[in-house]
Amino acid sequence: MYRLRIFAFTFFLCVSFLNRLSAQQASPGLDSLVIKVLANDALLPMLIDSAIKYSPEARKSRSMETRADLNLKMNKKAIFDIVSLHSSYGYGTNYSAVNNQSAVVGNNLTTSQSAFYNLGVGVQLPLSMLVNRKNVTRIQKTMLDVAVAEKDNSELQIKQDVITLYQEFKLEQKLLVISSKNKQSAEVNNTIAQKDFLNAQISIDQVSAVAEKYNKSVVDFETNIIKFQTSLMQLQAYTHTDLSLLIRKL
Repeated sequence: MYRLRIFAFTFFLCVSFLNRLSAQQASPGLDSLVIKVLANDALLPMLIDSAIKYSPEARKSRSMETRADLNLKMNKKAIFDIVSLHSSYGYGTNYSAVNNQSAVVGNNLTTSQSAFYNLGVGVQLPLSMLVNRKNVTRIQKTMLDVAVAEKDNSELQIKQDVITLYQEFKLEQKLLVISSKNKQSAEVNNTIAQKDFLNAQISIDQVSAVAEKYNKSVVDFETNIIKFQTSLMQLQAYTHTDLSLLIRKL
């Protein structure tokens, strides 16, 4: 019976050591500055601005707005398309429709060579343009309003996504802190239980129950580390930022 207790105690010591070593290697070492920054949400506006700036969907919406605005401006200046400036240059004899003393009888072509230069302005206004100009302008304004609304809607959706990812990140950070404290407490209890078991103060079932709680706390802690890191990477990827650099700027 005594050998069985020694074997059980040695086994639990090995398990405890391996779990403690694994937890120490996986721990991200939370900095107090991170906790402070997350407490006042100073990062959130910066993350939203960065996500809107670099989001492909937001850039597309801004481009559509710019295009609609340019089309409206071009339509307003389309009136200049009906005005044309033309000129011509000619050299030779000239046909005279009036009395020309130098012309041969029966032939109104002048016999002398001369150069001619013409300059003028022409105006051509289609009736459809005149009638529909106001409607075309209204259509262009409507398209611009639609583009602006789509841009605002895109930015609002991005803002909501950033808030969701940010809140998830804060939650994972808090859960990680809690699981770290739970693991430390379970580790202390496990150490005490192992000593009591070695001194034959508790049974093997009791020390096994304490060890099981400790192992569960280690698993929970490592799981929360992975969740925290995943949440962090998702937030950084969506906002195109490095949180460590932003935190240093605050």
